[in-house]
Amino acid sequence: MLARLDEGRITDFAALEVQSVYFSGGNIRQPMKKFLESHELSPDSWRRPDFRSSAQKRLMPQLSLKVPVFRRWGKKFLVAVDSLFLAALPEFRTVEAAANSEITWLVYPIQKTGTEYHLQDPTVVYSLWEDVVTALREGQAPEPAEILAQLQGRLDPHRILST
Repeated sequence: MLARLDEGRITDFAALEVQSVYFSGGNIRQPMKKFLESHELSPDSWRRPDFRSSAQKRLMPQLSLKVPVFRRWGKKFLVAVDSLFLAALPEFRTVEAAANSEITWLVYPIQKTGTEYHLQDPTVVYSLWEDVVTALREGQAPEPAEILAQLQGRLDPHRILST
């Protein structure tokens, strides 16, 4: 929750939901240890960002519970995500004016400088609740070739070579 203070009194409030991407795959301990040592993501790791689950299984239920209430109250609702997360979401219509926005997205680019990562100033994206609901509900189905490639990638490391 965010609050406006006027002379020590709370006079207004808004909500801020912070969403990061979840990872799918096996245990994170070894890939994280390697990352902390080398500052590089291991290309052979089974771990990968799972944008679909993060959006549709994690973010959407939170928004479904909270946004309608804040809409009814006429209060602002903000969602903070990184730029890769927003880019992975199904496309939704945006609106120009903050006054008409029901969900305001704070989209933070992450920049790598040497071995450090830094959040840059956010881009602000305004949207309507129904447009976000439709986009996340309908999603963007993967192409069959993408499914085949993922399945093959899981099979290849476990293939037993026969002679």
